Amino acid sequence: MFILEEASKICTDEMANILAIVRFALSVVQWVVPIILIVLGSIDLVRAVVAGKDEEIKKHQTTLLKRVIAAVIVFLVPLLVTLIMGLLGTDDWKNCWEDAKGKTISNIIDSY
Repeated sequence: MFILEEASKICTDEMANILAIVRFALSVVQWVVPIILIVLGSIDLVRAVVAGKDEEIKKHQTTLLKRVIAAVIVFLVPLLVTLIMGLLGTDDWKNCWEDAKGKTISNIIDSY
C-alpha cells in the first residue's frame, strides 16, 4: 500500500502514467455521466409531456430532479477527491499528481 508521505519514492514514470490514466478517467466520468443523466431525464419528461398525463408529468419531473442532483454529485466527486488529496498529500505527492496532468493517453501508449 502506498503512503502519501513516501510519494518521492513512488513517483516514477510508471506511477505518473497510472495517475494520468486516473485523471483521464475522472475527467470522463465528471463530464459524460452528468450529461447522460440529464439527457435521459429530459427525454423521459418530454415523453410524459407528449402523453399529456399530469400524473406522469409529475412523476417524471421528480425523476428528472433526482437525476440532476445525481449529476451534480457525480460532477463534484472528482473535484472533492482532488481537493482532499491536495490537503492530505505532501508536496512530492502534489507534484507527482500535477506532473501526470501534462501526460495524455496517446503519450502513455507511445511510451510502451
